[in-house]
This record gives sequence, C-alpha cells and structure tokens, in this order.
Amino acid sequence: MPRSTPEDGAVVRLPKRLLAAMVLVAFFALSLSSYVALTRSLQYQTRDEGPNAGYAVELASGRLPTIDTPVTTDARRYPQVVEGLETMVDEPHRHIWTANHPPLYYLMSLPFVAAAGALEAPQVMIVGMRMINAVGSALCVLLVGLIGFEITRRAATAFLATGISASCAVLVTAGGHIANDGVAVAASSLTLLATIRILNHGLSPRRLALVALAGAAAAGAKAPGVLTVILCGAAIAVALLLADRSRRGVVRALAASAVATGVPAIATGWFYVRNIVLYGDATATDALLEKFDREPNGTRWQVLTDGSLWLDWYERLWAPLLAEGYAVAADVLAVVAVIGLLVLIVRRGLTGAPDQPTSGAGWLLLTAHAAVILANLVGFVAGGGNPNDRYLMPLMPLLATVLAVGIMAIVDTIPVGVRESRARLMAAATSLALGFYAFLIFRWFTDSATYAGRLPNSDSRGAGLVLAAGLVCGVVGVCLAARSEPSVRTYAAPPPLRGQPAPRRR
Repeated sequence: MPRSTPEDGAVVRLPKRLLAAMVLVAFFALSLSSYVALTRSLQYQTRDEGPNAGYAVELASGRLPTIDTPVTTDARRYPQVVEGLETMVDEPHRHIWTANHPPLYYLMSLPFVAAAGALEAPQVMIVGMRMINAVGSALCVLLVGLIGFEITRRAATAFLATGISASCAVLVTAGGHIANDGVAVAASSLTLLATIRILNHGLSPRRLALVALAGAAAAGAKAPGVLTVILCGAAIAVALLLADRSRRGVVRALAASAVATGVPAIATGWFYVRNIVLYGDATATDALLEKFDREPNGTRWQVLTDGSLWLDWYERLWAPLLAEGYAVAADVLAVVAVIGLLVLIVRRGLTGAPDQPTSGAGWLLLTAHAAVILANLVGFVAGGGNPNDRYLMPLMPLLATVLAVGIMAIVDTIPVGVRESRARLMAAATSLALGFYAFLIFRWFTDSATYAGRLPNSDSRGAGLVLAAGLVCGVVGVCLAARSEPSVRTYAAPPPLRGQPAPRRR
C-alpha cells in the first residue's frame, strides 16, 4: 500500500465543487434504491423483509423479540407481511429470525409503523423502512469517497471511488429493501472516517465525539460494527502512544480509547449480553444455524482457500446471481486495477518515493478492518452460513479505494496533457461508464422475473420522477468532477497527536 511522505504535514482540502459532485453521485445511487423501495413487492424471505418488518412491529408493541418470536399474523394492519408469512413451508421461517440483530434500525422505523397504523396504509411502513436503508446505503457511497480522499489525498481518486461504490448493485438495488445493512455500513464507514481523521490530523474533542457516536450507531445496527469499534479504539490508542510515550501521553491514549469504545459499549452492550444469556453467544450464530439445520461448509481453511467462492462473492457485489453476463464488468474493473497496482509498485520501487502524499495509518486501518471482517465471515460460512453479498458491504471503503488507486495508476502513465487535469477527466469518464453500467443492471433487475410484482398502491409515476432526478444528478455530478479545481493544499502542520496547540493562522 502507499506509504506516508514528509508532505503529510500539509493539509490537503477537498474542493467544494468535487464534494458537491460526490453528493450528486450518492443521490444517483439513492434514486435507484428509492425506485425499488417504492415499487417492488414485499420480499418476505429473499431479503429477510418479512422478519425485519415483524421485528419493528414487535418493538412498536413494546416487546423486544427473540429469534423464536412468531411474525405478526394481523392481516388487517400488515397484509403484505402476513401474505408472505403464509408462503413459508416450515415453522422456523415464520419467526423473527433477524432478532439476533441489535434494535437501532428497527427503532428508527417506529414512526413509519405508527404512521401506517394511523393512516391505515400498510405500505407506509414497508416504504419507510426501505427508505431508511436506502439513505444509509447512499450515505455509504459518499463516505467511501471521503475516506478515499482522506487516505489518498487525491481528489480524482476519491471521486472515482465514489463512482465505483455507486455502481455496486448490492448497495444500489439491495438498498431498496427492508434491511439494517445500509444503516450499519454507513455507521461503520463513518467510524472509520472519523478515526482516520484522528490518525491524520490529531486528536480533538469533536473528532473523538464523532468516533464514539458513530461507533455506538455501528454497534447498535449490526454485530460487525462491534469489531469496527474495537479496532478503531485500538488504532487511536496505538497512534497516541506512538506519538507520546510519557505518562501523560499514556493516560491520554487510554482515555481516548476508552471514550471511543466505552460509549458504544454502554449504549449497546446490554443487547449483546442478552444474546449471550439467551443463545450462548453474542451474535446468536450457532443458535440460528441449529434453528435452520445448517450443515458446515468445511473448515475455515477450506473456505479461505476456495477461489471460486471469493470470485463469485466479488462478482455478486456488482451483478446479481442471475445476471452472470453482467459480471464481466466487475472482472474487467478488477483486472485493470490489479495491473495498475503492479505498475504503481514498480514505479515507486524505481523512484524510491510516492509522487502523491498518502496516509499510511489510514491504509493500515482499512486493511486491518477488512482482515477482521473477512475472518469473521470465513468462520460464519464455514459453520454453515450463507455467503450473502450484503456481508461484504463493510469492505467497500477499502475495496473501492484500492480499485480507484489501481485505475488512476494506469491513467498516470498516459503521457498526454497535464497530469491532474487528465486524472479528473478520466475519473469522470470512468464514473460515467460505471453509472451507465449500474443503470443497465437496474433495468435488468426491474424487468426480470426476480422483481416478483409490484407493491400494492405503489406510485410508479412518482418513482419514475425520482429516478429521472437521480439520473440528472449523476450526469451533473460527473460534469462537476471533470471541471473541478485542483485540491487545495496548505502547508501549515496539523495539530500533533500529543495535543500541542496548533500554530495560529494569519
């Protein structure tokens, strides 16, 4: 990975025009998810929408469900949920098997459950819960770009990382369903971003508060968020200790780490203790595998070394399972990026130093985070769990940024024009192509048999207007990125990790 340089003391700021372009690209992704949220029929088991809706219904009644709590049978208030319930052939699938997840997403859904009852409009709950997930997924697209800029210090690379994540089908189409993934991955990405900013620019009360609050949301939305919280707390402690090994520095490092991990622990620890008491482990994984009679898929080593599994998992991030023909785009993206990374390694080996300042600590944190998440997933799949494409979403900050760095390394070898101008144009052009690909996948998805009908009383015309607005935003965002001014670099050193006061600016 790229390493830090002496130039890291410079503060490289993201151009406002490029930030606006990244926001518009995120809105493009949101529009695709919103169309799915507004029009698709309830996917009871395919996307776990039924038990997720049942979880919110139980909370609205003042009860926290378990994995054995039956889904509501109130056909008058929740007709779509009950209709889907009746298609299940066995009793375990008629339960709220998603109750092993912490309740943040479902608490956020309570206003829509209440509104659905007050208005006697069941689709309000379904669309509302879906839109929460869609907004979280779109926020993740934006955060990927912000993380990409924070660790590469290059605007063109950051925008391309945003475009890559916006083209990811699992973020775009899966974001339009009742699921906690969008909230979880957005909170996890925000925790990583806030931690990287501490590693790069020093500790401040505002940055530490953001790490703690985002970490509480990550741990409160899904179990992998706990791993993110622990890792980020450890990273902050290590960075502060390396910067100041005095007694005061040790106390400061431990205190900062305690805040970063303690706030999430206080906010969500009770739920994981409850899982341990009820099921024997914090995530109820073993209880769920037993509930559905899942058989092991082999040893951890067998899963880890199964190349076909990993290739399929990667391709499904961009192409749904039944759209194998579209997976070639993901393969080409990976091949080009790998070639670019090899070129980058060779070039830097010959020159001895990177030509762009990068955040070594940020790269290390993202790599460690990916390793922890993958190790957890390997154990889950080996035990009999389903390798669902959604489980790779927390890796998007690292994956999209690495792919963007590799592609931009190829662009940098083209001896035409001014380097950064060429980079901006190529990043915009590549993002436009990826956006077109995302729209093709979206059209395939909505026209395929897997869409399985329309949500009752859905407003197709309104959904079409949202989609059209998103397409316009995407095109405008690409145009802004192509014309964006260079990154603003100032050479006033940022506040050091030791807590020394920053030099005053005139």
